[in-house]
Amino acid sequence: MKISASILAADQNNIINNLNNKKDLFDYVHIDIGDNIFCPTYGISKNNVYKLVTETTYKLDIHLMINEYPVLLENLFKENNNIVKASHHVESNSINEFIDIMQKQDNIDTGFGILGSSDLNILRPFLESENVTPDYILLLCVNPGFSYQDPVISPSQRVLDFKNLYPNYHGQIMVDGGVSNKMLNELSDLGVNVSVQGGAIFG
Repeated sequence: MKISASILAADQNNIINNLNNKKDLFDYVHIDIGDNIFCPTYGISKNNVYKLVTETTYKLDIHLMINEYPVLLENLFKENNNIVKASHHVESNSINEFIDIMQKQDNIDTGFGILGSSDLNILRPFLESENVTPDYILLLCVNPGFSYQDPVISPSQRVLDFKNLYPNYHGQIMVDGGVSNKMLNELSDLGVNVSVQGGAIFG
């Protein structure tokens, strides 16, 4: 199982040094981008996003939590080849625009996210569509936009519920939110491919 370090939990005034000091603890850097509407915060500032994109060689994992058209994502793709994953929420008003953008990208994994409070059944149209096949599903287990939260649903239980509902899904699973180090073995045994950790790395 791979680890994606949620940079939202790091010191926002010193993010690159924070990453460099913890580089042995993660495989990807998880970048939360909010809009203060879908998500009650803006997540990582645009300035810091561009720093990560243009000044580092880390493999980047973009997590959109916005309702607006994802123009920032389009601009990031023009800047950098280190983005390896990008996800957006199926609850968002701009999920179809995200799909259109991702269909033009050849070497970047496409992920569909779902809030911990949402019914997993809303993923069905996206998993059964003939037009798009996600590379991974992001199961968000905390409220969006903040680090150092307790999960709104157990990450392990959310994975079990997802797998029971979609037994024929064979893509990757990413779990985001409230993942402590003691959960990692259990999540790996459940078939989780990537766990996002913030406080467990930077706390």
